[in-house]
Amino acid sequence: MRQFFFFCIASLIIFFSAQSVNADETFRDRFRISSFGTLGITHAGKDQFGYRNELTHKGQFNQFSIFPDSVFGLQVNAHILPNLNATVQVIAEKQVKQNFNNIVDWAYLTYQPSSNITLRGGRMGIDLFMLSEYRNLGFAYLWARPITEFYTPVSLSHFEGIDLKYSNNIDLGYFEFKVYGGQTGSDIRVNRGDFSVRMRPIFGAVASLETNHWKARATFAATHIDETRSTQLRQLLTTLDETPAFLWPKASGFSDLINGEGNQAYYYSLGFSYDKNNWLAQSEFAITDSSWPSVALTNGYLSLGRRIGPVTFYTVGSYAKSLNDPKTISPRSSQPEVNALQDITENSFNAVLVNQNSFSLGMRWDFHTNMALKAQWDHTWVRKNGGGLLILREPLVRDIELNIFSLNLSFVY
Repeated sequence: MRQFFFFCIASLIIFFSAQSVNADETFRDRFRISSFGTLGITHAGKDQFGYRNELTHKGQFNQFSIFPDSVFGLQVNAHILPNLNATVQVIAEKQVKQNFNNIVDWAYLTYQPSSNITLRGGRMGIDLFMLSEYRNLGFAYLWARPITEFYTPVSLSHFEGIDLKYSNNIDLGYFEFKVYGGQTGSDIRVNRGDFSVRMRPIFGAVASLETNHWKARATFAATHIDETRSTQLRQLLTTLDETPAFLWPKASGFSDLINGEGNQAYYYSLGFSYDKNNWLAQSEFAITDSSWPSVALTNGYLSLGRRIGPVTFYTVGSYAKSLNDPKTISPRSSQPEVNALQDITENSFNAVLVNQNSFSLGMRWDFHTNMALKAQWDHTWVRKNGGGLLILREPLVRDIELNIFSLNLSFVY
């Protein structure tokens, strides 16, 4: 309901601003409409282990697909008053849950009382990464997609709330500091079905320093995991809570461990990018600290590229690893029903843990001012009980390797 409210407010402001256009001001002066998109094809996954580059996507099981990397967007910016603007962005992509709420990615107002202060309110991109403001804009970044090990674990596209940014040119470069607060959430696919999580409140701070050739930034965010919704998870938690202690003394403890509601999560990250003399480098590293094992992990990447005319060749190394180790439930119950419950519980806990790293090679060809063709190969090593970023049709009880081949076309207009 709050998401819908934010969208309606922005839409009404755009509508009324259109009514106020006078004879001295054209529609083009007040409105700017832009579009962007990526059309891609990918081959990835194995028969029992499905690859995905977002938790909001379904798994890709040893097959070709146009859906993982394909996305199309439309953005409308409206100039309302001298210091007030409105922005609405809608996204079309294949997601686990297709509804109005997930299509409207941005819907916010921007108020700028001075050249150094910017205040926004509504639904905005959540500022956790270097790509936060253009995660869906493939033309804006080098690779075929945002780095899987770094961006997939936090499949949060936006939040509803406010942010306040201060920016200024200082001796070292262009400095920005932002604070924000609100609520966020996501609808994702897990091995046992669809899963929704709502985090409220969330607040964070971002500081960055930029020159003509490099940029550095530091990020902090904290949130309360307020609500999780999953039919399968709820059934498991209910069964664990109702299991008598004399049959399995640790059942209630595993229920508390698997249930995310009421936990806190703290996110810390550092990022750096460099672009000079046709050499490009970018790196980000993060730690998510939480008592909920599903989100507690460390991850990062390093990307290096070389620009030769309109073509850029690049390589990437990346990793993601949960802060918790896999569980082996012992001793086992002699009761068949309890033993089966222990199997389900152990598999459910281990299935969300992440332990993988990738090596990537790719090229980007900017053959037009507004268009780029990208080709990329990723080789991924996934460790035993570390397939939390995959869709598993069976428990991951051994190490596996995956190859992902991608070709896509990105554009902006």
